[in-house]
Amino acid sequence: MDDKSIGLGTPEPQAAGTCATCGRPLTQCGPNGECLRCLVSLGFLADGEQAERPAARGRLMPGQLRYAHFEVEVGADGFPVELGAGAMAITYRARDTVLNSAVALKVIDRKVAQNPGARSRFLREARAAANIHHPNVARVTYYGEQDGECFYAMELVEGETLEARIRRDGPMPLALALQVIEQAARALAVAEMCGVVHRDIKPSNLMLESDPSEALMVKVIDYGVAKVMGPQAEPGAEQTQAGFIGTPAFASPEQFAGAGQSRIDTRSDIYSIGVTLWYLLCGRTPFVGGTMEEIRGRQTSELPLEQLRSLHLPGQVITLLKSMLAPNPKDRPQTARDLLSAVHRCYARFNPEARSRRRRAVLARAALTLAIAAVALGTWLYQRTRSFTPMGRSIAVLPFENLSSDKENAYFAEGIQDEILTRLSKIADLKVISRTSTQHYKSAPENLREIAKQLGVAHVLEGSVQKSADAVRVNVQLIRAANDSHL
Repeated sequence: MDDKSIGLGTPEPQAAGTCATCGRPLTQCGPNGECLRCLVSLGFLADGEQAERPAARGRLMPGQLRYAHFEVEVGADGFPVELGAGAMAITYRARDTVLNSAVALKVIDRKVAQNPGARSRFLREARAAANIHHPNVARVTYYGEQDGECFYAMELVEGETLEARIRRDGPMPLALALQVIEQAARALAVAEMCGVVHRDIKPSNLMLESDPSEALMVKVIDYGVAKVMGPQAEPGAEQTQAGFIGTPAFASPEQFAGAGQSRIDTRSDIYSIGVTLWYLLCGRTPFVGGTMEEIRGRQTSELPLEQLRSLHLPGQVITLLKSMLAPNPKDRPQTARDLLSAVHRCYARFNPEARSRRRRAVLARAALTLAIAAVALGTWLYQRTRSFTPMGRSIAVLPFENLSSDKENAYFAEGIQDEILTRLSKIADLKVISRTSTQHYKSAPENLREIAKQLGVAHVLEGSVQKSADAVRVNVQLIRAANDSHL
């Protein structure tokens, strides 16, 4: 299929990797290199109608544009400031002259607006976004028509898309990716309550808002192909959207099935969020293909988990991905609330703050156990050596050996040594060598008798610590230095 046959016309020369029609990056291409975004837009036009080249882009001229009480901002070059453009609409940065606030203004050209299907879809898009009230959704605040053009104003999100973020910085750390997906799931849950299915969840439709406090805020944008279900649905609305709807690489299997062949509901968006999570973690989608049929065919095969192997993801996250990307909607989380709960459990377990809290809790439990043991040990040692000389009532606690596979857990060994030293030092008439004096002796020393002689003690306490998950194994040995006997 060439450009002419799908009604895109002859493209003008354009930089490599950019669609000459919509101007966006060629992240997904058709079998002959066509922009799939533009191909998908054809599904919104009536049978036999050809897509227009975006007249908005061609008609841009220096000067001010005004729609109702919204003035499009002009850049230093004198041209309107454009935030984005598609095959049917262009989005400007504008100012609400009544409220004196910045907004994003989306406009479809009068030639496109003449098509009843496109005009109806644009209004449904505005209504869908306007009815969802949530911090994670960019809300529409105004709809209008002027001189044959349709437009709506929405919240201006200062920031970048997830797609731009990944392209610039590469895959996200697990905790950050889960935090992003959790916020997207919150938006999905509210949309589900409003009877709205987005149908085009993907990284380029999720914005990361710039916040002076550096707090993460995700905004879902572009409800251009949203489906309204239940009482709010308009009779015959789907008839204007024949054919495939969505973005192939992020679409659910049921979206490929065709109109009326498979039910599209929130579980379809859950699948798309699953692909988005995969993309955030490894910078690519799980299923790729030169055609939509190839992508559809690969969705029913096993997930390419080898793409995730180098990330060493926890089993709980792998299980989450498998459930979100199940080919059969019945095997996915059944509601957005179910998804939100599953994602939140993962985030609560694997975010750095939670890990730090668990680490402190494990250390506290181990320290408490060892504190009791240290007091018992000190009491026993004191009673056993009461008749001894002061030299006989002395002990050195050597650095504990860290046997954990993760060398970052060395702080556990240090913390336990400190706790034992603190408890032993409180026993009267018991000489305890300070940590500073023993610190330069490596753990598991070979010549304890010589070390004891250098430190001037009769007894040496040595041991090892091994941490695995949330469990800690501690081995402690009290040794009489004179004959290397274990007490």
